[in-house]
Amino acid sequence: MGSEKYDIEKYNIKAVARCLKILDLIALSDSPLSINDVCAALSINVNMAFRMLSTMVQAGYIVKDEKTGLYSNSLKTLQLSRNALLSLNIRKYAMPYLELLWNQYPKTNINLALLYEGDVLVIDRLDSLNTPRTYFTPGKTSPFHCTALGKILTCEMDEAELDKLIARKGLKAFTSKTITDPQALKAELAKTRSEQLARDREEYLPNDNCNAAPVRNQEGKIIAAVSLTAFESYMTIEEIEETTPALRNTARRISFMVGYQE
Repeated sequence: MGSEKYDIEKYNIKAVARCLKILDLIALSDSPLSINDVCAALSINVNMAFRMLSTMVQAGYIVKDEKTGLYSNSLKTLQLSRNALLSLNIRKYAMPYLELLWNQYPKTNINLALLYEGDVLVIDRLDSLNTPRTYFTPGKTSPFHCTALGKILTCEMDEAELDKLIARKGLKAFTSKTITDPQALKAELAKTRSEQLARDREEYLPNDNCNAAPVRNQEGKIIAAVSLTAFESYMTIEEIEETTPALRNTARRISFMVGYQE
């Protein structure tokens, strides 16, 4: 290219970008999408939307319900996400320590998560022996503002970046205990930052309590979080709090494995 400045927009193929946007829409939707949903989201006409959706169905990335005419993700995309998760080295380092923690507290769910596009992305999980369970399979996302994982992952974010995140994601109420006021959330994150421990007390799911601790990289940046959660019928809040030393130790061990030196 010589001295010419690389212009990424010049090489952008609009049809491909739109197809990828359709995949994003389907992945983020709680229900299958219609052609009209795609038209509205991408500001394109029905004919163009139909051709793109048909191409993606033929390629195997989405499936069409012939009865309803609605589109949803295919198993092919699940395979891609599985391969992406398997490529994360932190999972390899973390799993032995997650298992040790779970062996101490088999009534709990143990999670390893990252912050991805403003949401909490679970990348590994060990389920409680008890039922019912909270089903947060690897690949599932949850809100940052009402989960212990989300709080620890954002507690050291600068205020301007945090304000942008709040504006983009909002502070939706999931239970009567969800923090929905930005200033109250900032105070909660300040406490989390000070204690290096985050708590969720029925803020996301009723009767579900959770603590989370940070995993840091070689530069000391929080790159992941480990959480321990249980329904109150299986473990009281006091019992959850008693697990804190073990939870912190697990996060420290994983941090050490990825290069962090205290």
